[in-house]
Amino acid sequence: GINTINIQHSALLSDILMIMTATPTYAVGLSIALLSLVIFSSYAFVQPQHKYHRTQTSSLCMSYTTHQIHQATLANKDDIIDRPTAQQLVTNILCPPNEERSRTNAGVEAFGQDIHAKVITKDDPRNEYTYGEFPFDSFDLLVDLAAGYVDETMTQEETDGKRKKMIDVGSGSGRLALYAGLTRSDWDVTGIEIGHQLHSLAVGSLQRGISEDLFQPIDDNNTSGEEAQISFYNGNVLPGIDPYFQNTLCDNDTVQSILSEANLLFAYSTVFETDSLQSFNPALGAMVLSSKWSQTLASTCQNGVVAVTTDRILNPDHGWKLLDRMDVDNPSVWGSVGYISVLQK
Repeated sequence: GINTINIQHSALLSDILMIMTATPTYAVGLSIALLSLVIFSSYAFVQPQHKYHRTQTSSLCMSYTTHQIHQATLANKDDIIDRPTAQQLVTNILCPPNEERSRTNAGVEAFGQDIHAKVITKDDPRNEYTYGEFPFDSFDLLVDLAAGYVDETMTQEETDGKRKKMIDVGSGSGRLALYAGLTRSDWDVTGIEIGHQLHSLAVGSLQRGISEDLFQPIDDNNTSGEEAQISFYNGNVLPGIDPYFQNTLCDNDTVQSILSEANLLFAYSTVFETDSLQSFNPALGAMVLSSKWSQTLASTCQNGVVAVTTDRILNPDHGWKLLDRMDVDNPSVWGSVGYISVLQK
């Protein structure tokens, strides 16, 4: 299958070329150095690194049914799981390294038979659906920073007796959502993923966590009456029918309802489509997300929601105010910039 890191390299190469044409002279030297690094490191992009043969029997790509649990609570709510321990649990038990290739292959589901093509161009819209693994420590830094702004924006009435809600937009195999669920017991964490195979992997990892007594299942009828602390939904965040995933398990109205209650959004948006009119904002010094993301999330989410995006900002023209930014480690693309924005309607 195609190495999705190389797709990210290609997107980063495009970003650097854009920045080189829009930034002052003093930044050109650094951009040229980064450009050379990208070209050298992405040489393998022109050839597939291994053949991808789709199988229908893989236990890692289960067909999701109503009998599979996709919601759970923490098994031991009073036990605090420290972050290093949670990282080990997710890395070694819930999403182990020997399944990384399966996760990567699931992330190229949108390419279909084109997976055997020699070159996938940087402007291929299917790049948005590819899979990458964002570092836990970098996730913690950005979410902790954003959570502080969430506390500032919420009123006393909103915080009294209510749990805060975090949504991982494009949650992939559920790796970050599972980690957030283990380490942030005062949050309800929801992962929304459009890819069928990636969603099945997330549900499978949750089932594994239930088997390991990390989580307690909540059935679809929620007979226990408990509020789910971690949930996974196979759905489309954007309105309308997606050209590559037309039959998600969760209808669009349900997804929009979930988004409307979020206090914090996280999106590993490094390869998300940029705005067609202004892909780079010189005043903010950042690549700008497409209006299909910025406008849709602005119209769906509640006023005051705080969003974390990586390497692209939500467009201020749609009500998103940039609050903060932070450089974080991300070996897949030699570092990322996290942007913290708040919606002000």
